[in-house]
Amino acid sequence: MQSMQRQFGKLLHKSPGDNAKVAVMLNDYEDADRVLAKIIDHTKAWRESWISLAIAQLGIVTEFDGLWDPIVGASDGHGKPAVPTPDLQLERTLRLKEAYTELKAELLDEVNLIESTIIRPATDARDYIAPLRKTIKKRENKRLDYEKCQDKANKLQRKSGRTPKEEASLAKAEAEVARTAEEFQISDSHLRETLPPLVSATFRIIPPLIAGVVLIQNRLLGLYYTTLHNYCQDYDFPSPPPPMESVISTWSADFEPVKREVESITCIATGKAVRQPMKLPDDASNINEGKPSASSAVSSAPENGFRRSSSSLISGGNNGPSPPGPRPNRIPSSTSIASSQASNGTQPRPSFANHLSPTDFTTASRLGQTLTPTPSVSPSPGSMQPRADYFGRPSTASTTASSASFNTAASAISAAGKKKPPPPPPKRIGSSRPEEFVVAQYTFAGQSAGDLSFNEGDRIKIVKKTGTDQDWWVGELDGVRGSFPANYCKTA
Repeated sequence: MQSMQRQFGKLLHKSPGDNAKVAVMLNDYEDADRVLAKIIDHTKAWRESWISLAIAQLGIVTEFDGLWDPIVGASDGHGKPAVPTPDLQLERTLRLKEAYTELKAELLDEVNLIESTIIRPATDARDYIAPLRKTIKKRENKRLDYEKCQDKANKLQRKSGRTPKEEASLAKAEAEVARTAEEFQISDSHLRETLPPLVSATFRIIPPLIAGVVLIQNRLLGLYYTTLHNYCQDYDFPSPPPPMESVISTWSADFEPVKREVESITCIATGKAVRQPMKLPDDASNINEGKPSASSAVSSAPENGFRRSSSSLISGGNNGPSPPGPRPNRIPSSTSIASSQASNGTQPRPSFANHLSPTDFTTASRLGQTLTPTPSVSPSPGSMQPRADYFGRPSTASTTASSASFNTAASAISAAGKKKPPPPPPKRIGSSRPEEFVVAQYTFAGQSAGDLSFNEGDRIKIVKKTGTDQDWWVGELDGVRGSFPANYCKTA
C-alpha cells in the first residue's frame, strides 16, 4: 500500500517538462560537439605530421649532399688528397635533393588546404552550437526555480488550520508558482525549437569533412609516390621496390665476406671484446672516464688467455725462462700468501712465456693505490717480489711498493685474526603500564557467578577497567579474579 502511495506521489509531483525527450536531445548535442572537437584535434596532428615528414626527408638528402659534395680548397697541399665522389653517386644525390625540394613545396601547398577545407568549417560549426549551452543552462535554472516554488506551495497547502498570515503566504506562493511555470515553459519551448535543427545540421556536416580528409590524403600520397617513381625510373631503381627477403639476401651476400675477413684478424678474434657482452653495464661506478678500473684489468687477464706478471721484464741473474707455474683464476687472498710463504720459505719466481710480454706497470700501480686491505683481496705473490730495471738492478720504487704491499697484507691478516666483540645484550622492555590498585569503601558480596566479593578496606588489583567509575571493572583479590562495581572503591 505504501509503495502504491509513493508511485501516485511521484506522478502528482512529476518534474515539469518532458525530461526524457529533452535528455535525448541534450545527449545528441554533446555527441555532436565531441565529434567536432575530435575532428579538429586529429586533423591538426595529421597536418603537423605531413609537414614534419616533408622537412625530414629534405633534411636527410641535404646531409648526404653535404657529405659527398667536394670541399673547395681541402686538397690544396694540405695532407693526403681526398678521393673524389663518383660522378654517378654525386649526380643521384643532387637529383634526389632537387626532387625532394619540389616535393616539399607541393606537399606544403596541399597541406595548407587542410586548414580551409576541414579545420575551419569544423571550428565554425562548433562555434555556432556553443551558445546553446547558455540556453540549456538557462532552462535548467528555470526548472529548478519552478520546482522550488511548487514545493513551497505544496507545504502550505497540506497544512490544516492556516492563519490569515499563512493564507497570504500561500496566495503569494501560488502566484510565484504560476510565474515560474510560465517562464519555464517559454525556455523549454525555445530549446525544443532551436536545438534539434542545429544538432541535425551538425551531424550532416561531418561526412563531407571526412571525405575531405580522404581526398587530401590521397593527393598527398599521389604526389609522394609520383616523385619517387620518376626518380627510380631515371636512375634504374626498381619501382615498386623488391620484397624485403630479396633486399636482405643481397645485403647478406655483400656483407658476409667482409665480416669473415674482419673476424679472421687475430687481435680481433682473440681479443677481450669478443667475450664481453654487446650491452654496456648500467652501473657507471665501474667506468672511470672511459678507462677500465684496476679490478676489471686484473679480472680480464685470465679471460684473454694471457698472464701479466707484476715483476720487471728481465729479473737479475735469470738467463733462461723458468718452467711456468699454475695460473691462478683469481687474485689470491692474504691467507694463501702467508701459507705459501711458510711452506716454501722463499717467494715464488715469476713465470714467463716463450716470448717476452710487456709489464703492465699502470695496472700494478693502480692496484697498489686502489685495493683496500681486506682478508679476501690482496696483492699477488709476484707483486711482492722486488722489481728490477732494464739492467737487472732492483728498483727503489718497486722495492718500496713491495714492502708497502707486504705491510698491507700483514695488517689484513692481523685484522682477520681478531675476533669481533659480541653484540650487547638487548635491553629488557618494561611493562607497558604500572599495576593499579583501588581500596574498597564498602563491603560487597557477589551477586552472581563471576563477581568479586570484598570487605571494606580491602586492596584490589585492577585487571581491566573502563573509562568511567560508574561501571563494572575486573579485579583480583587474594588470587581470585572477578567483576566488581567501581563506584564501591577509591584510588589507592
